[in-house]
Amino acid sequence: MRLIDYLDKGAQLGAASPCLTMGGVDLSYADVQTISHRVGRGLQRSGIAAGDKVAVLASNDAHAFACVFGISRAGAVWCPINPRNETSENSFVLDAFDCAALIFHSSYAPMVEQMRANLPKLRQLVCLDQPWPWAPSMAQWLEGIAGAHGHG
Repeated sequence: MRLIDYLDKGAQLGAASPCLTMGGVDLSYADVQTISHRVGRGLQRSGIAAGDKVAVLASNDAHAFACVFGISRAGAVWCPINPRNETSENSFVLDAFDCAALIFHSSYAPMVEQMRANLPKLRQLVCLDQPWPWAPSMAQWLEGIAGAHGHG
């Protein structure tokens, strides 16, 4: 089974049940399923193909982890990087794995800004919580993309 299959099975068994709870944010299985559909479609719209690598750079964050399910739904491969690593270490991992996209939290924007010039294979940058001159916010990037059943 793929990672996304576990989410979909959980949603089938109890869509309103809590799926991700972090820092006072509770996302139900239905919430995470909707995010995963939207992120998966966003990746595809950005030219990320099945098998392409996508990384998420964030601390423990429910929305960031929900994006991992979206990566799975798109058929892409999650490339785990650690926000506690040095910039050079994360840059090395992203380059070595040919990462095509990076979703990040604004608290790591300085690290991303340092890395991005040295990562020519990185085709898409998306910030979870705010826009940057060189990366749209998640809300901007997902604009016009519906969830699982046509809901935004």
